[in-house]
Amino acid sequence: MIAIVVVVIDATLLATGVIGPAAALALFLAVEAPLGAAVVTGYVRRYRTHRAGTDSRPNALRALAADDPYLRMIVAEARTLASLGRWIARRPDVPDGAVAIGYSRGTLGMPAALAVAALIELVALHLLIPWPTVRLVLDLLGLYALIMVLGLVAGRIVRPHLLTSDELILRSGPHVCARIPLDALAAARHDRRLSPTNAELVSEPGREILALPGPDGTRLTLALARPVTATMPGMPWSSPPAREVTEVRLHVDDDAADRLRGAVPSPAGRA
Repeated sequence: MIAIVVVVIDATLLATGVIGPAAALALFLAVEAPLGAAVVTGYVRRYRTHRAGTDSRPNALRALAADDPYLRMIVAEARTLASLGRWIARRPDVPDGAVAIGYSRGTLGMPAALAVAALIELVALHLLIPWPTVRLVLDLLGLYALIMVLGLVAGRIVRPHLLTSDELILRSGPHVCARIPLDALAAARHDRRLSPTNAELVSEPGREILALPGPDGTRLTLALARPVTATMPGMPWSSPPAREVTEVRLHVDDDAADRLRGAVPSPAGRA
């Protein structure tokens, strides 16, 4: 919070001509450098604590990000930008040996409309605002918002569900909602449901359900032979709660539904 206040005051003094660029830079460094050093030192100590209790550096970094809201926000934005980069480079996040189970078809209308609206707003504000400094700030904020919206669109395209030799990985953009071992899949059936239309964890009598719908609901239901842990993507700064579910309802692309049904072991195979 202190860092944000300092940046705002520094930028205001610079924009109004009270101080020059050199003084603004000196003020920024005088306050931000000690704060930055203290923050980095704290993160290093916490990373070492997590590293001592985990088997790898990536796991230690994930644990560090999981208990810090600011790091969660940074990680979420980095993943959004990475999704956009993968979309531009046409490199979907599908590991070797995994089968992509797409779920973006029919779901991109609203995000695309938001992207167009953000672009129109960016151009309109640039043309209407007469003050150069304010116009520049709003241009940067508008461009950032447009990039984030495009990144969310890209995440649904380049990060599909994954079907591997031993598990089904369900994702919502970069967030992994559940990892379901194939031997935990009891049945898969076409099951058209118009609600819910937002991803959520649903409780029904005798069942806990992970719902990953499109704008017109779900079309495929997976019954599980045993509960699996599932989480839902939330706000970037929040840590999503985990729950055990016994059923999954999905929106998937047309060709993906048959792939998933074919992945369910037969009763004889499970026996």
